[in-house]
Amino acid sequence: MTETLPQSRPPAPDEPATESPGAVEPRPRQRDAYFDNAKFFTALLVVVGHVWAEFNDSNAVHAAYMVLYGFHMPVFVFISGYFSRGFLRSTDKFRSIFPTLIVPYVIFIVLYRLQLVFVNDVDFRLNELFRPHFLMWFLVAMVFWRLSAPLWGHLRHPFAVSMALALVGGSWAFTADTTLSRTAGLLPFFVLGLTIEPRHVQILRRSWARWAGLAVLAAALPIAYVWERGTVLPKVHKGFVWWTMGYEEMGYGALEGMAGRLLAVAFALVLGAAFLAAIPRGQSWYTRMGTRTMYVYLLHGLVVKTFDYTGVLAEPVLHNPLGIVSVTLAALALGVVLATEPVRWAARWAVEPKARRLLKP
Repeated sequence: MTETLPQSRPPAPDEPATESPGAVEPRPRQRDAYFDNAKFFTALLVVVGHVWAEFNDSNAVHAAYMVLYGFHMPVFVFISGYFSRGFLRSTDKFRSIFPTLIVPYVIFIVLYRLQLVFVNDVDFRLNELFRPHFLMWFLVAMVFWRLSAPLWGHLRHPFAVSMALALVGGSWAFTADTTLSRTAGLLPFFVLGLTIEPRHVQILRRSWARWAGLAVLAAALPIAYVWERGTVLPKVHKGFVWWTMGYEEMGYGALEGMAGRLLAVAFALVLGAAFLAAIPRGQSWYTRMGTRTMYVYLLHGLVVKTFDYTGVLAEPVLHNPLGIVSVTLAALALGVVLATEPVRWAARWAVEPKARRLLKP
């Protein structure tokens, strides 16, 4: 069974199988360390972002938070699209949606709702199981995005069309539902990953690109800090980087909202490209952990929300520079631990359930 962010190697081009008697069996295709590294660091940013959300009383942290949210989920979605390209060529891939997305959703929505009941003292309602909670929206969005994959392969300009849908989608009534709003708003990043040519991604792996990427990321923090103070330019509404709100809900008209979303997409593309360019290329101790990003994604919320519901993250002792640094390091450590083999062994029944037996042969 594959995880939602699939194996880190681009699908091989379709070639006829040619075998001869006594031929040596070819070696299995090696994984691409670069993409495993990218998935690992992106997953860590997701954990840090969910922790930083509780520390809005610091201008510096808020600026870093806005920078982080400006690109980390778009990158996560882009990588998901890049490794969903098999859905462009074969409808047989649709069989994987049920065991890798739908069944884990059912398992984890129950776990997250039970956490609300027992930790946060919220009444259990059966209908809440059909409403994605916290980070569960991603699995629902992936179902929609992957089901739509064949369509994008038939369009001349798929990214432009998806961009138009994302801009118009901010005005639709369904944006009151945060899952559908994110599905529409982040669609261009999935389509970009789905349809981009691998040679274009290779540009980000050149040596000069790494230094350029690091420079862009370093410049983004002070720029965001000045911007968020509101003395030079108006503050950015969080809804644009959360991708959860429609234009009307944020207090904008259609044209203003479209301009804001277009700007958010542009920032995400620039910062996302800079982040991917800065990713290490070679094998390291964390490379293998990049194959377990869905363990980090689905499990960390249970830990973070436990500290949130019990008031630990609201403790004044944490809301100072030393406390924020400590919490950030703890979030990074949590991400690393959740990507280890023992956690995979213990939680595989939930993250990678053996549900293929429910499918027809």
